[in-house]
Amino acid sequence: MVYGILLLVVGAGLLMASVAIARAIHRRWDTSYALLTVGVITYTVALIVQYVALEALGGGLMNILATRAVLLGALAGFSEEIARLLGFQYLARGAVTRAHALMIGLGHGIVETFYTGIVGLGLGVSMLGYGAAPPEDPGALIGGALAELVGGVLVLALHMALSWLVLQVFLRGQIGWLFVAIGLHAASEIMIVLLGPDAGWAAALWRGAIALISMGIILYVRQPIPQESA
Repeated sequence: MVYGILLLVVGAGLLMASVAIARAIHRRWDTSYALLTVGVITYTVALIVQYVALEALGGGLMNILATRAVLLGALAGFSEEIARLLGFQYLARGAVTRAHALMIGLGHGIVETFYTGIVGLGLGVSMLGYGAAPPEDPGALIGGALAELVGGVLVLALHMALSWLVLQVFLRGQIGWLFVAIGLHAASEIMIVLLGPDAGWAAALWRGAIALISMGIILYVRQPIPQESA
């Protein structure tokens, strides 16, 4: 019962936070919600590429933690940022502002956040009907649930910043911005893999540090003036 309630809170929190960020971007800059679909498509394509690549890489080096972390981080960085680049090129050619990039980035990250939220809601509802014994360590249970909620929201800042970085390739005509995005994304995922699935607040704190870097990118990478645009 307790775990079911916690799952409901986490699931609902992730969904509401995602919707709130999308509404804030829309209301602040009058940015179309349709741009979310560009991010959803690019994430889905990248996920398919990652699945195929992991099937091909199964076993061997993937059994070593450090090697697996580097491979997974590099795969996430290259597949998702190249997919993001192609999304700007072919699906959102009119995206030229920071707000456009933020909405597309939110759509890219919102897929996993929404999936986790919906699964949490489903599991929470299913567990409410079971008469289970009280948890041995309710504090750890609550802390883990809150860490999952915080980490799931913070990762959205990373995806929005990455979209803004990738858009600079078109705005400034410099491919180096793509590799900056790949490097940041890969570094973020490498640490998450090294921390492991049960890292709890350690993973949330790492997500928080990356979110601060991401906010700095969003705020301090300026919109180039028209004369500099490519």
